[in-house]
Amino acid sequence: MPKSEKRLCKALKGLEMGKMSLQSFPGTIAAACFFLFGTAPPALAASPVVHHDLVVTLYPEAQRLTGTDTVTLTPSGAGHMTFALAQGARIINVSMEEKAIPFTFEGGGLHILLPKNGRHGEIKVAVSYEAFFRDAVPEDPVHTEDPSYGVTGVISSEGTFLLPGAGWYPALHDSMATFRLQVRAPAGYKAVTAGRRLAQGTRAGVSTSVWDIKRALHGLSLSAGSYVVRERDVQGIAVSTYFFPEDDHLAERYLEKTANYLDLYMDLLGPYPFDKFAVVENFFPTGYGFRSYTLLGRTVLRLPFILETSLGHEIAHAWWGNGVLVDHERGNWCEGLTTYVADHLYKERSSPEEGRAYRLNVLRDYAALVPQEEDLPLEAFTHRFSPSTRTVGYGKGAMVFHMVRRLVGDEAFWKGLKAVFREKCFQKATWDDFAIALGSSSGSNLKPFFRQWVTRPGAPTLALENVRTTEDPQGWTVTGVLTQQRPYYDLEVSLRLETGGDKKKTKISSTGRKAFFTLRSDTRPERLVVDPHVDLFRRLDPSEVPPTVNGIKGSKSLVAVVARSLLPKSRDGFSRLLEGLGQNKTPLLLEDEATPLRLKGHDVLYLGIPGRKALLATLPEGLVISPDRFILNGVAYDAPEDALFTVLAHLPGDDRRLVGLFLPLSAKAVPRAAGKIPHYGKYSYLVFRKGINEAKGTWPAATSPLVHQFTCQGISSP
Repeated sequence: MPKSEKRLCKALKGLEMGKMSLQSFPGTIAAACFFLFGTAPPALAASPVVHHDLVVTLYPEAQRLTGTDTVTLTPSGAGHMTFALAQGARIINVSMEEKAIPFTFEGGGLHILLPKNGRHGEIKVAVSYEAFFRDAVPEDPVHTEDPSYGVTGVISSEGTFLLPGAGWYPALHDSMATFRLQVRAPAGYKAVTAGRRLAQGTRAGVSTSVWDIKRALHGLSLSAGSYVVRERDVQGIAVSTYFFPEDDHLAERYLEKTANYLDLYMDLLGPYPFDKFAVVENFFPTGYGFRSYTLLGRTVLRLPFILETSLGHEIAHAWWGNGVLVDHERGNWCEGLTTYVADHLYKERSSPEEGRAYRLNVLRDYAALVPQEEDLPLEAFTHRFSPSTRTVGYGKGAMVFHMVRRLVGDEAFWKGLKAVFREKCFQKATWDDFAIALGSSSGSNLKPFFRQWVTRPGAPTLALENVRTTEDPQGWTVTGVLTQQRPYYDLEVSLRLETGGDKKKTKISSTGRKAFFTLRSDTRPERLVVDPHVDLFRRLDPSEVPPTVNGIKGSKSLVAVVARSLLPKSRDGFSRLLEGLGQNKTPLLLEDEATPLRLKGHDVLYLGIPGRKALLATLPEGLVISPDRFILNGVAYDAPEDALFTVLAHLPGDDRRLVGLFLPLSAKAVPRAAGKIPHYGKYSYLVFRKGINEAKGTWPAATSPLVHQFTCQGISSP
């Protein structure tokens, strides 16, 4: 046993002998909840609601946990039951009313045989155990749709991270549970979890905290580390930060922003449903939102934009997903709604232009990342596990709420959301509940609207045809047709006619193949734009989608080519880049193997400049490249740790295929840039220096079938 563990054991023994009163410690009121990550093996018999009186001791240096869990439940006549626990755990004792009872433990299943007098009424089963939690923690993880990076349980001197799926306490399958949790650890090592904190303090070298979780959960998580805790009161809500000492200087900014977000959402959505919100620092990169706290990795925490984006998103989950629960069997609405009332709302409040740009990026992501064969209806979305599911669940879901807000108006929209929260807090809600509440607040029947956007996969595809103008003494008449491709949607579509500085707006109904329209203008028409503010979810035409990193991520026919000019030491980083882009199975060719015939019909990603530069297609204006330097928008980059990643419009002779270029100026530039490129999906070009993004942007889209530019004669093609 390590010396540190012996010291903790000795200290704990001293505390037990001294019969320390935890109530003597100063405490603050706090509350937290968590939605289950992972599931337990099926139980032979399980009560739907149980209570855990759980005491755990953490030994960080040994990566070990010991625990005693007294579980109160009602077996309803069942003679046996199964608890899920970490597969490598050692069961010390199982008892009922202080008498040992038979058990077996294998494959993570603790099978308990109940005595005949313990099969009815309320019983208490006590389980004593120990387990080691040693999941490998990624130091510099590759981008993935799995926010845990495969880590469910780790205890270390750096910190503790335990999800329910780790099996750190005995759990009955599919049960709701309340908890009283006591966590013991070395002095200075503080824990945070769900519930109201009853006590926290240190005595004789042992840090102890006690938590009361009265709101039943599907699973409990635990984080711990050498935290500095800062707290403030916001309208009776305990707002706190649990940061490592080196990041404690960030606490005040996080406390202030958290207070601002709570004020915002209490005004928009209703009372905050918990007693606290804590921002907790993790020792490896994560971005979790639990019921009353968020767990952010230290590298994430330090990013300045997190305060303006992700922090608010996770706080909004207190209302949606953690307050009002999701009925996953009928579709996960909460990711789309949270995205809309957080990420989109912040952009919209900054400026209408930023709101429009955000929605346009949603449509571009959908076009690039969701091929028709991978599309799914929102009612089938449960969680993200790929770029396409994330784009549908988060992006399309957000756009559905935007469209219904435009349909019913701001007052009815926020009134309807408040009604759902008020009536469904801590209950499961479905898309139907939003249709009913928003319909009631607006005095309209919204079930057909939600039916077409939630139960059907896909999106409408629109275009302008036969747009013409005629002049008469009173002005100009514009006629045309708005077309839809099958399957048709019932749409209200905005049109904007621009005439010499004036803009005339109207709406037309489109329910089938063609919708004819006629517009009048006193002055000469210059341009006609359909859906000018990007208020409608639709599938963009390829001409409307600029080449972006997401285009490479979403490619179904990518080929990667290692150029002759690339230094051999640089080539190792290419596999890391492909993994982050989700293109692990992409064929990797040397340039000599990449014949025109071999590349035909494929998107191509070059590592290094190919010998035949013609393969790269025409470079955009403002971009100049060579093996040892590049110039972008007038700025020259020639330092050894500079790197360029860009996606160009089309391959020569094939206007629907993309070509990407990763140009590191040295082997050192490869790994730092390669791991970050996948995070910048909406951009066409990226410049990194020492792994830090120096420049980013998007090449302009070519044109749009929903924009018509008039000629002097009044007739032209879109």
